[in-house]
Amino acid sequence: MNVTPGATSRPPANQLSDELATLRNFVTILQQEQQALVAGDLERLTQLVKDKTDLAAHLGQFAEQRSRMLAATALPPDRAGMERWLARLAPSDSAHAAWKDLVSLSSEAQALNESNGKLIAMRMQHNQQALNVLLAASNQAALYGPDGQTKPSGGGRLFGSA
Repeated sequence: MNVTPGATSRPPANQLSDELATLRNFVTILQQEQQALVAGDLERLTQLVKDKTDLAAHLGQFAEQRSRMLAATALPPDRAGMERWLARLAPSDSAHAAWKDLVSLSSEAQALNESNGKLIAMRMQHNQQALNVLLAASNQAALYGPDGQTKPSGGGRLFGSA
């Protein structure tokens, strides 16, 4: 479900519910990304990165919308400001519950994203090591001289000779 942030005139519970739905989709994408990283499924990763980027942009729009809304009421654009705004303007339990879920799920998304970053770093390190082994092996390959005999690779000079 791709929900685009709307106008700030919507009820707070609806705004937070839309953001929460988008964040849930984002977490699902992060979980799928983790599975694809573990499996080495590069084709799947390509699509997931696109989906993740789109959802991250939507989440950024929600955050901007919240910041503008809080600034209009002279509250700081942070968690404490949001909680004060909810206490003042949104007596609905559903708005408070949605905000609590949003904060909790944001922590889960951050942890998943960090974990995926570590998996990517490990995969890159593995690929670099494999590349180094291949490069070393290709440098060790025997070369043939004009007479068809193998000769050592390198500068051709033997140690101890002038």
